[in-house]
Amino acid sequence: MKTVSIVIPTLNEEAYLPGLLEAIRQQTRPPLEVIVADAGSSDRTVEIALQTGCQVVPGGRPARGRNAGAAVALGDILLFLDADVLPGPDFLARAIEEFDRRGLDAATCPVLPLGGNLTDAIFHQAANVFLEATRPFSPHAPGFCILSRKQTHASIGGFDEALYLSEDHDYVRRMVAQGGRFGILHVPIPVSVRRLETDGRWNVAVRYSFLAINQMMGDPFDQAVLDRYLGEYRFGHHALAAKSRWVRLVDLQQISLVTISPIRQTVGSIHQETRQLICRYDESRKTLNELFRIGMPAAIRETSLAAKKGVKGLTVKMEALINQADKS
Repeated sequence: MKTVSIVIPTLNEEAYLPGLLEAIRQQTRPPLEVIVADAGSSDRTVEIALQTGCQVVPGGRPARGRNAGAAVALGDILLFLDADVLPGPDFLARAIEEFDRRGLDAATCPVLPLGGNLTDAIFHQAANVFLEATRPFSPHAPGFCILSRKQTHASIGGFDEALYLSEDHDYVRRMVAQGGRFGILHVPIPVSVRRLETDGRWNVAVRYSFLAINQMMGDPFDQAVLDRYLGEYRFGHHALAAKSRWVRLVDLQQISLVTISPIRQTVGSIHQETRQLICRYDESRKTLNELFRIGMPAAIRETSLAAKKGVKGLTVKMEALINQADKS
């Protein structure tokens, strides 16, 4: 059985980390280890991590923290989580089973918002649709939940520590470029809405739209450009959001699933139908080529002769009608 190391980059996460660590403790398939890569918290983050048996290593911004945790990890599979996610009890068992069964090298999960309102629910489900729709040609993976095989992580050199933003998307893009298999699992990961609350929903939408367009155009990620257009990235400022955001997933999640899930299903159907159309086209092209090679020359000659006779006969009839009209 594959072993799993969970890596959590932190900075002042005393309000959120206990909830995540408790959720990890309740997993039906426990991980081999939990590694907290701390960037110098001034609150009780490190104390909480040590009290619950986590291994604590010096971290930094998210990319550096994830790499630091991966460097000491012993598991076959790395699961990178942010402190403000809250996986269900069977999350790890389902995620690892699907990840391994599909033979993926890296993966992410659909997201569900913890708390928030209907707008937040629709916002997150729209993000899920986007992730699925762009996966074949421009893979994205939110950094708060990324699975990766340890050997895959090492082969691409880990996360780019020069990037403070989009280091997660850059990670999977480089992995796919090297021939790795990336997928989106079917088990969702609940995440807090503190990013929307602290940065503003409109600002978050604009920021991620910019990043998505940048990636789909194939442009390399440049932190200076990102800072210029999106503002300087501030790691840890989300911890200043309101405390105690761990609430039960409300009915708005069901509402969002009812309103948005059909779109996701449609996107999946389009992908499947497109693949079938391509297959049919390939088969038709082979058949047509074979027909041209073997039977078409004779068929064309016969058709041409028949058409010529038909036109000649029609011409004779037209001339007869004209002559008859002239006589009358």
